Amino acid sequence: MVRYLLLALLVACSSTQGTEAPPTLESQTLLALQRFYDDDAAEQVDALVALLDDEMGEEPVGFYFDALEASDVEMFEHSDEAIWAHTAGCGVLAYVRGEVPDYAAVVAEPDQSFADSSYAVWSREITGGNEADFLDGGELDTWNHIEKAGFGFDVAYDMDKDFRWFGSTLAMISLVPDGHLPTDALDTQLVVGFTLELWYEHDGRMAWYNGSWTEIESPLDEDSVDIEWWLDQLIDGTLDYYWGTEEYVTGEPHED
Repeated sequence: MVRYLLLALLVACSSTQGTEAPPTLESQTLLALQRFYDDDAAEQVDALVALLDDEMGEEPVGFYFDALEASDVEMFEHSDEAIWAHTAGCGVLAYVRGEVPDYAAVVAEPDQSFADSSYAVWSREITGGNEADFLDGGELDTWNHIEKAGFGFDVAYDMDKDFRWFGSTLAMISLVPDGHLPTDALDTQLVVGFTLELWYEHDGRMAWYNGSWTEIESPLDEDSVDIEWWLDQLIDGTLDYYWGTEEYVTGEPHED
């Protein structure tokens, strides 16, 4: 069972000039995403983990995020065809069996389709760093080609996915640099995608967090799709990705 929480950016109630709203899980996820390559990235990741500590429970938990604005991700290469109102996102937090180094050990494998049976193709190429140095705490940059089936349609896209260690926490950023709007009424396209993931230890167990914003344009009538229903599908799909990876890493199926 997954519990869902509606999160929005908090607005400061005080009229005092310069007063800032305290960080929320949504705002801190976005900040850690934005500063992933900056000198203060470790500080942003630590602040996010501190917020996640307050949300962690025995059951997986999902969060709804508001849509992005273009200025939120101006530091990243992305399609100029994005419809920003369609980029509502979600966060997913859960325990998985095993330890962070166990999962890091499969990061460099060229075939990542083990993560979920809905991935017909997930091929990975290392574009920066190398496996040995990465497993010793170094950086790794990858290029990924993905062909995925779900919700009654197929979608194919390319994605950069880069990995950075911050102490014992492994943080990942996934970016779709060149998506497009569909050119045919029956096509499905992932136009933009921005994802931050964390693998870290919490109370002696491994926690997995994924916070993402995507725009998927499909044959579905936008006006007929309930946004919370759509985000629930993304949350459930993310958990399938967790459990498939967990089974591959540990050799045992996930147990609810």
